[in-house]
Amino acid sequence: MALSLAACSGKTDADQSILNEAATFHNEAINVQEQVEPLIDEIDSVRTVLIKKMTPEAKITAQSLDSLKTAFEQWEENLVEVPGMKHEHHHEHDKGHHHHHNSDTKDLPADQMRDLQQAFLTNIKQIQQQTQQAMEQAKSIQ
Repeated sequence: MALSLAACSGKTDADQSILNEAATFHNEAINVQEQVEPLIDEIDSVRTVLIKKMTPEAKITAQSLDSLKTAFEQWEENLVEVPGMKHEHHHEHDKGHHHHHNSDTKDLPADQMRDLQQAFLTNIKQIQQQTQQAMEQAKSIQ
């Protein structure tokens, strides 16, 4: 994955350094997203099998998977790029990949952009962990 930040006019070296850190968080989050996505893509078929089981445990696990799929989709919808960041994202398919160039966030101070990207990373890691656990639970029920 190629990453570089173009020199932004009006940005101090300190701001640029912080934006580089924000870009690192962003790219790490994208890497986690790409690892989670195949699991998310399996949820519908796993959920169908669980629903047929008709046990309370299967129903709860199916609901957890639904919630995690929704959380993942919302994460993708809310993800914003770091201003000035050149990037290359490789996806097996294009559905559902959103990278907002949101005018509300492009003027954020560098430290706030870094904190925002760090929060995105933390959130996608939580989704990853919970999805892996729910899928393991689902496999034990099937």
